[in-house]
Amino acid sequence: MRFVMLSECGTQPGSTHHRRYFDMIEEAVFAEEMGFHGWGTSEHHFFNDIAVTPSVECLFTAVALNTSRIRLRHMSRLLPVVHPILVAEQLATVDIFSNGRMELATARGNTLLQLDAFGVSLDDTKGRSEEALDLIVNALSHDTFTHEGKHWGSIPERRLTPKGVQEPHPPLYKICQSAESAADARRRGLGMITSDLYLGWEALEKYLRAYNDVAESAITPVGAYAVKSAASSVMTARCAKTNDEALALAENDLLKFARMIINDVYVQLAERSPEQYGGFVRFKELREHVEDPQWLRDNTPTILVGDPEYVIKQVQRHEKAGADEIVLRIDGGTHDEIMQTIEHLGRYVIPYFANPTGVVRSGPIGLLPGDPRQTASYEKAAKEGVG
Repeated sequence: MRFVMLSECGTQPGSTHHRRYFDMIEEAVFAEEMGFHGWGTSEHHFFNDIAVTPSVECLFTAVALNTSRIRLRHMSRLLPVVHPILVAEQLATVDIFSNGRMELATARGNTLLQLDAFGVSLDDTKGRSEEALDLIVNALSHDTFTHEGKHWGSIPERRLTPKGVQEPHPPLYKICQSAESAADARRRGLGMITSDLYLGWEALEKYLRAYNDVAESAITPVGAYAVKSAASSVMTARCAKTNDEALALAENDLLKFARMIINDVYVQLAERSPEQYGGFVRFKELREHVEDPQWLRDNTPTILVGDPEYVIKQVQRHEKAGADEIVLRIDGGTHDEIMQTIEHLGRYVIPYFANPTGVVRSGPIGLLPGDPRQTASYEKAAKEGVG
């Protein structure tokens, strides 16, 4: 199981975007130190202080120059609204600064805040995204390229420079919010990443099964090679000494994010374009629980909040469902709170999955030093003459 951190510059009242950007760089450096496989951020526009990452190529460059090993992933470039040539040029440039650590996940866009501002019709998001990805791959993979398409027009023969370190292009992923989208990602040779899975564990299992069950013979990669990766994303992640402490730390961000997703974002899409987004009307069913952090924690795979023991068990549940990677949005809190979660995950959770046989088990898995259950297990072992 790979662990990837997601941060989107969620900024607390009383702080500044200036301070938060430099905090994010420090968090990414610490995530590398704590054993995270990857770090990423998503492109967002007009999201106020929940997600303040419109110029992701700048942020990735800063993180790249301060790290050396951790993979860096665009968690979602908004292909319907940004010209694909710009995306390709920025991706290649940051791949150079990172010495070949970049990855690209793409999305259609999930808010009218963004799509309306850029004048993109919901009926065109799928077509614009697919054509854009084809163009990005073509531009990165060949010495020269041309393009003729419905959405991005005609491009005469051109040479894209610079070329990145990874040849012919970085690994490609797709944000998936339905079983159909997940299966399509696998058929096109893309890694998949779930998103905003407030609809429950059954939905997660369905999406992962749809991806993993696609036959090898059905895969025609859009890129030069196929990526096989099934990632489950968590929109609010916190890890602390106790479950109660973790929930208290997470509550503000958990509720703010859930209100936005459940009350507004997806229902608006479903109402505007039933043909394209009709399945999202189900989010209305969750409105009765939107102010209940305990219910959301206990019933949705997109909330992962607890002590290390609880977090390990929940990550195992994601793994059992078919995920080989978990993307953790650790954001929307103070810098100290975020660093604490990174440390607890790095010291007590990630090692369990990276090297299970090397983890000392003096008591139940995932217990922190000083936990009374640890003491009890030592005493029991002494009485039984073990150790």
